[in-house]
Amino acid sequence: MFKRVISLLLALTMAFAVVGCGQEAENTSKDDTTATEQSKPQYVNKQFELSGFWAPYEITEESFTLYKEAGFTHFAMINHSLNKTSEEQFYLGSERTMEALKMCKKVGLKAILNYNDWIATWSEADEDYYGATPFSKFDVYGEYKDIITGIHIVDEPYKNRGHFDTYGNKTLVEDFKKVYPNARYIANLIPMTALSSRGFETYEEMMALYEEVFMEPFDNPYVSVDVYPFHQDYTQDDGTLLANYLYIANSAKKYGVKPAYILQSSIGGADEGRKEFEMTLSESDLRWEVYNALLFGADTLQYYCYAVPMSLDENGDPVYMYDQCMLNRDGTPSDVYFSLQKIHKEIQSYSNVILSYDWETTIGKSGYEETTYRVAPLELDDDFNYITFNNAKNFVDVSCSHDLALSQFTSNDFGDAYMFLNWADREDTNTLTATFKDCSKIMVYGGAGFSGTPKTLDLNEKGEVTLELAYGEGVFIVPVA
Repeated sequence: MFKRVISLLLALTMAFAVVGCGQEAENTSKDDTTATEQSKPQYVNKQFELSGFWAPYEITEESFTLYKEAGFTHFAMINHSLNKTSEEQFYLGSERTMEALKMCKKVGLKAILNYNDWIATWSEADEDYYGATPFSKFDVYGEYKDIITGIHIVDEPYKNRGHFDTYGNKTLVEDFKKVYPNARYIANLIPMTALSSRGFETYEEMMALYEEVFMEPFDNPYVSVDVYPFHQDYTQDDGTLLANYLYIANSAKKYGVKPAYILQSSIGGADEGRKEFEMTLSESDLRWEVYNALLFGADTLQYYCYAVPMSLDENGDPVYMYDQCMLNRDGTPSDVYFSLQKIHKEIQSYSNVILSYDWETTIGKSGYEETTYRVAPLELDDDFNYITFNNAKNFVDVSCSHDLALSQFTSNDFGDAYMFLNWADREDTNTLTATFKDCSKIMVYGGAGFSGTPKTLDLNEKGEVTLELAYGEGVFIVPVA
């Protein structure tokens, strides 16, 4: 599989350039640290779409407001750990779905519905509850369609269980498009580490089928994957994350859309036995996850999970899946909640800038002070030659003290930009020196504590600039004349 991944990476056209120096940049300045409002492109006002799996258990204004104050823009009705009743489950036609939509409207959230056909069937004891055209049959959300941006259809579909045939059925898809012409048909993918469990031999095979079934039929297709890096007894990121995100980003690019990624916000595990996830997630860990998604051009982030998934035992007592998520088990905010709340403010403060560019490609650069080569899947080809950017207009090279991941972004209106992300081991700061040609300054957005005002840094006589990125930090850079 690793050889296949590397072959795919080599086959990509690795063009990496920096914004044309004739472009005017936002907030240029005379000094080398703080930007001012001297020149400003007209970036379109855009925001990241942010939401969390396992929605609040209580449909109240207080719980929905707490959800929104985490920085969420969309309410994802994905929560199936309660009793299988219309009052307690999200599915088309359920009472809970309608009540949640009313509350979304009240507090100012957009909504992602849950198709959830298996729950609906079990709940109503009716094998034909949905019928062949469920979206038409339960077309009862007319006054809320302005806030419904998508419907979650299936999570991690199986090839060997007929999910691609079932949820890619032409009648079902056409019914959805008729009733929800402006919403996204959402089918989330399994990560590389679990593809065989879904009946596939290679990730290439799965992506080809996914694109044919879930992307080709739509003008505005959706593609996402969940890769959870922080597992107990393995205190580094999942080594497949970069390669996995690359597959998803390239599928999105092929169809002219931006990808979505589901990030880990869960800690620990069941009360008995081995814990699934690590017992702490620092603010830097969470920022590293978020910036990896941005590195690959995401405009949509979801979290697993917001509330702690819960089921009931034979006595009706709660049994929890994790120790905590964004909420604690008692429904109060956890440290993860407050860390993500802060990070969401950071990225939304320059969302209009980064979302005005499209992801082009990502490569890796190994650090000079370490031998871990954590970015090797994006750095070396089949013959272990270093992969470099082709046809770079302004970018020359970068050196770094630890591993670094780099992305090129392009825009017809604003030229090129790029992102650097520190891929050092946890807690290690990465010192990097980037070299450019034909440009004199760079605008730097993002990083820990960023609040919307970029820094303008001058290049030296060699075209160089030096940056220090703490663990978890990424920066989005727009070079200027």
